[in-house]
Amino acid sequence: MELDFSQNIAEAKKKGLWENIRDKKRRMGKNYRPVKKGSSGYPDKKAYEKAQAAIELTYTEAEKKTLNKPFRLPSGSNKKFGVYVKNPKGNVVVVKFGDPNMEIKRDDPDNRKSFRARHQCDTNPGPKWKARYWSCRMWEGGKSVTQVTKGSVEDQIHDQEELLKLNTALASVESVESDIEDMKYLHEEYMEMSEQTLLSVADKAKALIEAMNKDPEIAMDFAEPFIAAKLALMDDYMNTVYNYIMYQKAGEEKDTD
Repeated sequence: MELDFSQNIAEAKKKGLWENIRDKKRRMGKNYRPVKKGSSGYPDKKAYEKAQAAIELTYTEAEKKTLNKPFRLPSGSNKKFGVYVKNPKGNVVVVKFGDPNMEIKRDDPDNRKSFRARHQCDTNPGPKWKARYWSCRMWEGGKSVTQVTKGSVEDQIHDQEELLKLNTALASVESVESDIEDMKYLHEEYMEMSEQTLLSVADKAKALIEAMNKDPEIAMDFAEPFIAAKLALMDDYMNTVYNYIMYQKAGEEKDTD
């Protein structure tokens, strides 16, 4: 049964994010579509925080001690961490997140900056009941994953067994690793990134050809083995992508028709 947070939100003298979404779903019925990420109507960070505050009003004493406390998953899991959370429907679930190789990747400043930019970690990391929120917490600057897991920072990693002892109901909760809506947005982000990469390559290639044709000295630079090797490598990568997209992938789709 879905919990109704309207009474709790009224007590806070403010109408919450999820009550507004439910109102919209009731009005629009089958025509309801989630607001697209990045649009003016998409929930911002403050809206998620207000919704989370309403949810936390429903916590039991056991849930206060065990929810929103990340823990490391057993070796061999396809995700690195887990965390018990309560979603807007009032259900407690375990959200699994984090690449098993995260410590290697996130400790690189460029990787960390790129990740946080892609997932809007500084502006709108999303709600606590989504994996993106917790991934953003792990990818914060100024601390390594090793520091986090050893408990030397505020967001320390907890022991799952201890959490289960404090709240035995957690042993039977549903596991959530990804969200269809999040995956759709992530797909759109990758499409945009790929397009920008291709446009950047095309612009630079055009500029280099123009410079080579105008300036004999620049043209001579292209005879250097280092330059020739890099261009050959770039051509190989581009051919691989091109052949996969234009021929191999297209062929696989035709075979399934």
